[in-house]
Amino acid sequence: MMDRIITLLSKDMLKYEMAEVPVYCKYLVGAAGVVIGTGLAWRWTRRRRRRAVLAVARERKRRERTGALERLKRQIENNNMPSAQVEAITQLTTKELLSQLKTNHLTAVEVLTAYQIKALQVHQKTNCVVEPILEAIEWAKELDRSSASKGPLHGLPVSLKECIAIKGYDVTAGCSKWIGDPCQDDAVIVKVLKQQGAVPFMRTNIPQTMISYENTNPIFGATVNPHNPKRSPGGSSGGEGALIAGGGSVLGIGTDLGGSVRYPGSACGIPAFKPTSMRVSKKGGRAVLAGKNIQSSWGPLGRDVDSLIAFLKAILVPEMHRLDPALPVMPFKDEVLNETRPLRIGYLSFNGVFEAVPAMTRAVVEAKELLEAAGHQLIPYEEDFGRILDLFVPCVFADGGQEIQEILEFDEVDDAMRVMKQVTSLPIFLRKLLAFALKPFNPELSGKLKAICGLRTVSDLWNAVKEIKVLQDGVIERWQKKELDAIVCPAFGCPALSNGLIQHLSGIMTYTLVFNILDFPSGCVPVTAVTKQDEADMENYPRITKQTKTHQILKKDMKGTAGLPVSVQVVTLPWQDELCLRVMSDLEEKVRQNTKHN
Repeated sequence: MMDRIITLLSKDMLKYEMAEVPVYCKYLVGAAGVVIGTGLAWRWTRRRRRRAVLAVARERKRRERTGALERLKRQIENNNMPSAQVEAITQLTTKELLSQLKTNHLTAVEVLTAYQIKALQVHQKTNCVVEPILEAIEWAKELDRSSASKGPLHGLPVSLKECIAIKGYDVTAGCSKWIGDPCQDDAVIVKVLKQQGAVPFMRTNIPQTMISYENTNPIFGATVNPHNPKRSPGGSSGGEGALIAGGGSVLGIGTDLGGSVRYPGSACGIPAFKPTSMRVSKKGGRAVLAGKNIQSSWGPLGRDVDSLIAFLKAILVPEMHRLDPALPVMPFKDEVLNETRPLRIGYLSFNGVFEAVPAMTRAVVEAKELLEAAGHQLIPYEEDFGRILDLFVPCVFADGGQEIQEILEFDEVDDAMRVMKQVTSLPIFLRKLLAFALKPFNPELSGKLKAICGLRTVSDLWNAVKEIKVLQDGVIERWQKKELDAIVCPAFGCPALSNGLIQHLSGIMTYTLVFNILDFPSGCVPVTAVTKQDEADMENYPRITKQTKTHQILKKDMKGTAGLPVSVQVVTLPWQDELCLRVMSDLEEKVRQNTKHN
């Protein structure tokens, strides 16, 4: 039998079989080989050329940035503002600053110049600025010359996340393919801010694609935390977080899909707010994964909660709804913000998925006590958000990562995006196979691989959308049965992480992204700082859940974090944005009073 097989496969037999093939078939096979080889060579050459073009574009963009910063430095030097005046202006609270601008104790040019100087100083330490908005000085001069009535944000410098459109400026989202494509118009939010007297003056750094909790990209590099340069400012609005926390801006605007406003706020120790997704216009800017069925929000980060309130009051006006009529008409409700009735607030330390580190859970207890001191009723609240959170990645990456692959096809891939790029380049069947094989050994990685397979059919997508609605209704019903006005919970799973670490962790971001899925307004408020005791308590962490690779990494990374800011998150039901800001304001005031007494 074996001899027979060998005979059939013999060289002579193969020659015989080939002799039976028509000549034209041999030519077709040869031609096909040439076509395939030529195609592969063409693709390789095209890829190489495209990469070279984008490398040149990145270098050109960096030179443009350096030139713009140098021009701003020369402009500032001509103003010759004393450092004492710079510090005096940039240390004012938002209310004080707006008051002095309104009464002409300060001019718009003076305030702008002071913040430009301070912003450049912060940028030197953190690399938070993408580029200055050089037209800002002319806008400020025009405000000082104008005899028209002053808007509610008259003369207030405002920084903007790079993805928000400014006429004449590129919106790259940290991706090389969008260099050299300047915006033809301002975003709606920028138009309204200008109309209300604000002066957009700086554009801030972002991660590549903005689908990252780091803040680094191959065009502008990495931004670091102003409290500790070895730590991350968070992402994707980390440039805003670093600039404001460093004192270089009093108010900035970011975007939030899974915590991209609130995590930088928490990591940098400043207030930040994610509105209900359709409350503030998102028209005009770069949207990655725009087809996803979980909606992002555009929201403010600021020096204090008053700056967040000032932004919402100024932006929720008829002009915004005229420019973006798809939004529901819902002016800011002052009566909700100013009411004094005691509220019924739930407090939650564990979301059923990931156990926050001791510093974060301690902050919730402190926030509870401070809110009780403000006259509110605090009650324990429990909720297992596990199933809701299971839906986030499959819904956001419903296409299995195809759009990310297309965006990064010829780009230099940043380290923070490298794993994402590699995983989404794998065929779906291989991801599923790897997820199955890894489950007994590394459940965290297995879960990530399975989630990023996406939703493969229209039916899967519809079912996910329906399930999110059912789950949202269930959470709302349980809140209403407990008669809750709001809840307080950890702002994130931990304080600021070491640079580059978050891509290796799972679960810590669940405290923010769950409220994007539910579309509940939420904001973070700094209440305390990491203590030596918090560091010591990491020895017994985690206490509730089984230890995973993430917990092991955190136990090492939380060493030496004493002094880093720690925030809590305040959450309310959809469209109750003003109520959320009221609780945040009450909490911030009690923190301020407590700090003075100590």
